[in-house]
Amino acid sequence: MSWPLPIDLLPGLSYSLLLVYLRVQAFVMVLPGLGERVLPMRVRVGLAMAISPLLAGTVADLPLPGSAPAIAFQALGQMLIGLALGSLLRILAYAIDIATTAIAATASLSQIIGVQNEAAPHPIGNLIHLGGIAILMALGLPSMLMDLIADSFAIWPPGAMPQITGLAAEAVAMMARSFALAMLLAAPFTLGGFLYQALSGVINKVMPALPVVFIGSPAAVMLALAALALLAPMLVGLWADAVLDFTLPGAP
Repeated sequence: MSWPLPIDLLPGLSYSLLLVYLRVQAFVMVLPGLGERVLPMRVRVGLAMAISPLLAGTVADLPLPGSAPAIAFQALGQMLIGLALGSLLRILAYAIDIATTAIAATASLSQIIGVQNEAAPHPIGNLIHLGGIAILMALGLPSMLMDLIADSFAIWPPGAMPQITGLAAEAVAMMARSFALAMLLAAPFTLGGFLYQALSGVINKVMPALPVVFIGSPAAVMLALAALALLAPMLVGLWADAVLDFTLPGAP
């Protein structure tokens, strides 16, 4: 006995539209901003369902394979492509979380009481993370994501599998780029923390009886907060420019 194919249950459904939806849904699930856990799952699913018909017209109609394993193979390929491309952008966006964690640790701000979430376990990271996402949305992140997913269909048409070796190399390069960006963003605070520790060591060596920690720590925290207030717009701007300049591997 042969089981009916899922596409046979909906005769009016386009097979190309189904493949486009699978890639778009996987792409949206891991994106920065649209893929945040604070966004309900139904909203993300509805967003992918609304975008898919707009992109389905950019791909050629594909014939329906004659077997369920062939359909499953092509569907899995589309989901893998969407997850891989969304993960590359997500890795780059993680730079702001790495940077804020380094800032909070070197500036003695990580001990401030906060609620842990997917961004950071301290309020400094949460504040910069949410502010960065809001700035990305204001600068046109949704339009940029639509261009990315549309370009992905031109580079990897539905039904074709990408080169895994190329995506793996791109993921490693993106990790290095993200870490370098995070260290660049946190550089003023890490250098300031190193300078504070060096000066504290010298003062403690010259005057052992002076309680350097009790005097210097409050001043260091206040200076770090003042520097964060002054530098946060520039840091978020540099990070947002790097995220918005993201291009797909293989794109011209």
